[in-house]
Amino acid sequence: MKRRALSLRLVLSRGLIAIQIVVLVGFTLVAAVPFLLAISAQQGLDEGIVDDIVRSAQRLEDGSFSLEPNSDLQEAFEIYPDFWFIMVDAEGNILRRGNVPAPVNLFPQNLVHVSSANFTDFGDSKHPYAIVRTRNTSMGRLWVMTGGGPPVSFSVVMKTFGHPMFIGLIILLSAATVLAIPSLIRRSLLGVEQIARDAEQIDIGQSDVRLSYKNVPVELIPLVRAFNEALDRLDSGIARQRRFLADAAHELRTPIAILQTRLESLPDSPEKRQLQRDSARLGGMANELLDLHRLALSPDGFETVDLVDIAAQVTADLAPLAIDAGCDIEFVGPEKPVEVKGDASSLSRAVANLVLNAMSHGGPAVNIRVEVNPDGRICVSDNGPGVDPEHREEIFWPFHRLSPSPHGAGLGLSLVYDIIKRHGGKVSVATAPQGGALFEISLPLITA
Repeated sequence: MKRRALSLRLVLSRGLIAIQIVVLVGFTLVAAVPFLLAISAQQGLDEGIVDDIVRSAQRLEDGSFSLEPNSDLQEAFEIYPDFWFIMVDAEGNILRRGNVPAPVNLFPQNLVHVSSANFTDFGDSKHPYAIVRTRNTSMGRLWVMTGGGPPVSFSVVMKTFGHPMFIGLIILLSAATVLAIPSLIRRSLLGVEQIARDAEQIDIGQSDVRLSYKNVPVELIPLVRAFNEALDRLDSGIARQRRFLADAAHELRTPIAILQTRLESLPDSPEKRQLQRDSARLGGMANELLDLHRLALSPDGFETVDLVDIAAQVTADLAPLAIDAGCDIEFVGPEKPVEVKGDASSLSRAVANLVLNAMSHGGPAVNIRVEVNPDGRICVSDNGPGVDPEHREEIFWPFHRLSPSPHGAGLGLSLVYDIIKRHGGKVSVATAPQGGALFEISLPLITA
């Protein structure tokens, strides 16, 4: 199975969110211990029993109270035999259960003056804790004092931390974590995304582009610097290679011209014609090398050109050569101009190379069609053997030839590719409707 690419953004987001959640949960658990100890030291008793007392009390018709213990209250009576409580209301009605201490029994009505109280030393060494709590119920406001009952436990902590305000705070912090961390990571990686966009611009025709250091994390700056330095070394090597090719082509032109002149002076013979074809091939190779060098050094100051005029002129110029070779050539184009930004000389050379390629590899008496479309496409097709799909990328490589040929040096299609690439277009090869090769140049039109 193909392994999915590792996403640094996803890994960091998941990791940091998980850490934050663990921290929140850990903080809650750790904070529960001192919170429980503090409550135990101050009140000692679980005030949840007060709610059980209030829920178990019922008011009679005469205003007094009766007690019907619920399960929790009944369990407290069974587990804690010294458990007691006294409950009063504002009218002085009293409900008591258990061994209520004498000081409380003397003036139970005084409880109405206490809102909440904790007693840590009630005079009983065995059960020194007592608490007073108030509750607003359907029976009115009630005051409850109790002691000897259930001590403080983690249920108090759970009740406190289960308060809607605390839960809301946890949800708020969790939401802030989930939203803030991915956003922070995304902003931190903006520089990396800019590096990727810069790298996409690097091409053989734009080798001077370098990766930007703007907004790049400090940890990635050495990598960016090393990459830019590698590009500098590649540029230097490419420049040396281009100078070598240009110098070699210039040096070859002189002896080739001398050779062709001397061949002209020889008597006519099959050997002479063969030597002339060979020297013409050498001359074509030198010219194509110089064209590649000139194209690499040419400025990008393109002008408005008409593809219809360029293709029509190339077809007209090559028509006598095609007819002499027994080929049939035709041109089809719209009446209106098809305008693009470019170099007319370079584009003419590209179209001419495609026509010459069709003449060289299309076979005897090949039919060649040059067509310009209003959408900026120039199509050169023939009815020859075509190009196998497995070789359609290779034919654009410099000096690459699918079959031996007495014509050309394997640079024509490479030159076409470089010219069209420099113009921001594309060149591709497919199967023509008549069964041969279909070369298609696509160039961006001038927008209004």
